[in-house]
Amino acid sequence: MWRACLLLGLLLLLLLILSSAATQYEDNQKISLFVNKVGPYFNPQETYHYYSLPVCRPDKIEHRSLTLGEVLDGDRMAMSLYEITFKETFDQKVLCKLILGNEDVSILQNAIEDLYYFEFVYDDLPIRGFLGHLEEGPVLPHNHKTYLWTHLHFTFEYNGNQVCAPVRLSVCVSECMHILSN
Repeated sequence: MWRACLLLGLLLLLLLILSSAATQYEDNQKISLFVNKVGPYFNPQETYHYYSLPVCRPDKIEHRSLTLGEVLDGDRMAMSLYEITFKETFDQKVLCKLILGNEDVSILQNAIEDLYYFEFVYDDLPIRGFLGHLEEGPVLPHNHKTYLWTHLHFTFEYNGNQVCAPVRLSVCVSECMHILSN
């Protein structure tokens, strides 16, 4: 009986140590936001690197070291262009200006039609969203409109000097780009 109590006590102590090991930040400290993967929503095993799409990217792509579990999960984390600091509130910032060619537009349109989602990682918390929106038309004649989200809005919650889950991602429908119709 005393061994079971000792084991339970050790487990509780271990949980206490692990829970207090969460990353703690100072005000205005930079926290990296990593781009991770994209893929069709209805086939989560099919994933690609986020930068395989024609999106804003740094001149040199720096990858993050991954754990075995992250590799087995298909993660492909790399530094993003987003500059986010702890507890800083800001209005819109321009990430980059990108001119897309016809092939780039076609790649993005196909990804949106296939309901591709993306995943970012902030303080080891996943942030997921869709690349755009597919507006279906009537069945006959079949046509649809494809929209690309061009503005992402992040909402971060804090508890003292730690980031809390979940990180919320929203888009402004009035700030999307109609890319093609079929």
